[in-house]
Amino acid sequence: MKNVQDVYRLSPVQRELLSRLEAPEARPSCLHWSFRQGLDETALESALRQLLARHTVLRTGFFWQGMPEPKQVVREQVEPKLERLDLSKLAEAERPARLAAFLAQERRRAMNPSAAPLLRVTVLRTSPEAGTVVLCWHPLILDDASALRCVQELFLLYGSALEGEAPGLGSSRPYRDYVAWLERRDAVQPVRAPLTEARGPELPRAWQPSSREGAGDERLVQRFLLEPAVTGQVQAFLRQHSVDLGTLLQAAWAVLLHQQGQGDDLVFGVLTGCPAPLASDGALLGRFATLAPRRIQVARTGSRLTWLRGLQAGLADARLDEPASSPVHVGSVLTTDSEDALLKPSARRLGFHGLSLLPSWLPAPLVISATQGPRLALRFQYDAGRLDSTVVARLAGHLGTLVEALALHPERELSVLPGASWAATSLTVGNTFGPREVEAVLAQHPSVASVTVAPDSSAPGSGRLVARVVPARPVAEARRGKPGFSLFFFANEDARASNKYRLYLDSARLADRNGFTAVWTPERHFDEHGGLYPNPSVLTAALATITERIGLRAGSVVLPLHHPLRVAEDWSTIDNLSNGRAGIAVTSGWMPQDFALAPDHFAQKRDVLFQSLAKVRELWRGGTVPCPDGTGREVPLRTFPRPIQPELPVWLTCPGNPELFEKAGELGVNVLTSLASQSVEEVREKLALYRAARARAGHDPATGIATVMLHTYVGRDADAVLDLVREPLTHYLRTHLKLQEARVRALDLNVDINDPKWLDSLARFAFELHYRTSALIGTPTSCLPMVERLTEAGADELACFIDFGVEGSAVLEGLAHLVELKALVDDDALRMRRVLAAYVDERLPGLPPLSIET
Repeated sequence: MKNVQDVYRLSPVQRELLSRLEAPEARPSCLHWSFRQGLDETALESALRQLLARHTVLRTGFFWQGMPEPKQVVREQVEPKLERLDLSKLAEAERPARLAAFLAQERRRAMNPSAAPLLRVTVLRTSPEAGTVVLCWHPLILDDASALRCVQELFLLYGSALEGEAPGLGSSRPYRDYVAWLERRDAVQPVRAPLTEARGPELPRAWQPSSREGAGDERLVQRFLLEPAVTGQVQAFLRQHSVDLGTLLQAAWAVLLHQQGQGDDLVFGVLTGCPAPLASDGALLGRFATLAPRRIQVARTGSRLTWLRGLQAGLADARLDEPASSPVHVGSVLTTDSEDALLKPSARRLGFHGLSLLPSWLPAPLVISATQGPRLALRFQYDAGRLDSTVVARLAGHLGTLVEALALHPERELSVLPGASWAATSLTVGNTFGPREVEAVLAQHPSVASVTVAPDSSAPGSGRLVARVVPARPVAEARRGKPGFSLFFFANEDARASNKYRLYLDSARLADRNGFTAVWTPERHFDEHGGLYPNPSVLTAALATITERIGLRAGSVVLPLHHPLRVAEDWSTIDNLSNGRAGIAVTSGWMPQDFALAPDHFAQKRDVLFQSLAKVRELWRGGTVPCPDGTGREVPLRTFPRPIQPELPVWLTCPGNPELFEKAGELGVNVLTSLASQSVEEVREKLALYRAARARAGHDPATGIATVMLHTYVGRDADAVLDLVREPLTHYLRTHLKLQEARVRALDLNVDINDPKWLDSLARFAFELHYRTSALIGTPTSCLPMVERLTEAGADELACFIDFGVEGSAVLEGLAHLVELKALVDDDALRMRRVLAAYVDERLPGLPPLSIET
């Protein structure tokens, strides 16, 4: 009894677990993540020590032998268990299998319940800078939800240890508070807390495999992801009508069971967690999860919204914090999974990725969870020995369809909800997904008319599968258009760089060889931000001599800073050097200090822009412009050399003002805009204004080119891409925010934005929002939806902003993957194959290699 801080009784769920130490539900659970940019083990150990000191449950051991009642004992001090394993000597191809074997062993490796802490961490290094961290815990001390919050705090403590700052965590609460809350409640209404699956009705026979041989106790996972646009509509519906995601998901599941002949009065299991009175501040960790029943009656008539509101009100009144006391229908469990939302943002800031939770046990044959995010994800964890994998694939698609129908058309009748488009059949399943599971998933994709999947006959025994797909319509008709790809530059000036323009020149050569549309060179003065590009005509002239086919454009010439004669001469020279490949975007400028070059034009810069543009276009066509000469006499002047193109290609830079889009349409010029300060939906609306203005002015509305600039980095692995771009892009966005500060000060506006922490927080927030909604950041396949969205919004060309701070060789490596993305966009059949492969991969994690033929 030395080193003791507290002693108290066990909660009911802890007592049940302690009585079943050999059962699957008492095995350790694990969560692991990878790192590629180094791991400071000293900081990690410090974070672990602080975490153990914060939470009593992490310093708790359990004693029962020779005692009338088991007790949990909180130690005053414990040392973290940090173990290390070196895998660097293994061949790279062997490491995934070794990691999988280690994880399986960790889940079987016993923990002595009496020996606190019942939590251990192992660092497996594959190199000095890369490896995996595995955290395991005993279910007596943490359920999965508490474990996720525990790891979130660990990440925060680790980051603070790296930076030498205080973590800013509030006070924690002891697990004793939960035990006391249970004792007060049970004194009024005693309730038993079963953890294990209640034995209610069996799973529908059609859902069960015809043979369980070879399935063992394997737990498999399938997923269904809603499209980003649909996810946004679902989230808007939930906010507008104050409906919880859990209510929507449970209602959809009840409808599905009803449609499968399970009746109108449905009861299924829900995993409950920390009771609301104790969970408000999130500072209490422990073992709370129990299995509780939820009853929903499916109405036959009335609007979907009325029914959902009734369910929401009824579920709010139910005592869902109380454990189950009645059978659970078919053992299905619904919960809201917060793994991604809770952990991934903080993990990415630390350079961690591949976050994965591996529970050792499922409380039912099927566990369905929902994760909020850019794409609403439904995750299906299931017992492969009790539930057919093909049926799960079809259930996933059907449940996703019902979620969409309830949220997107809430005014419609319940009686016309979409039914299942499949008839369940029982199949023999083994330990991996086979041809029938892949067929079931592919058949649900809207682009697929029919599909057959078989083992790859050219590689017998390899596990490879071949899917032969008949598209729903010819692939050449599947898309409205193919946008061009160009490169856009705006790098900060780096005084330390010895060859400041190497990336600019090498990237232009690569883009020229691979059929890109153009290279855009900006104009920027008197500031580090964009400081490599004070004169686009000088730099573009250099590109004209090393490229052969690609368009060469200014993005953008600040016309009020220059005489129209000079602009016409410079770009006509470039047009000759490039054999007719010159073009310019024009803008009025916005930074007051830039107008040190032409101070008289600042106040009327917008008027000067359009007056100068008219003169430049007239000079390009061979006309004259009257100008005063050295004696003050006005003379008509014509510029030389004469350009090769009869008409100068002109873009008007439109940062977001709708009036500028309409002005571009009126003038009959092209549009250059960006996603820096507007959404794709806003771009869609403004391009519609542009096309309408072109038509009103007598220009062909279909001929104007709409170019959209967006930050771009494409790589092989999505997590690795985020690790690479997070710091430079966040710094870049922070620098851009400082430009706003400079503008505020130059205009003498009374706004205080001095606080560096304010700028840092805003930049981090801007990054998280920007890369998800306004950038081409990811893999070639994951970037396709953004390309599709911009194409549908009216973009004819994507100007890929590439030099925002990523190291030069990495940028060039990323360009190879950007070329791959361009090829997917250009080749409809290749694109369809990649999209379908990604669709199957996200639905069936761990699937063997799949080849798709169309």
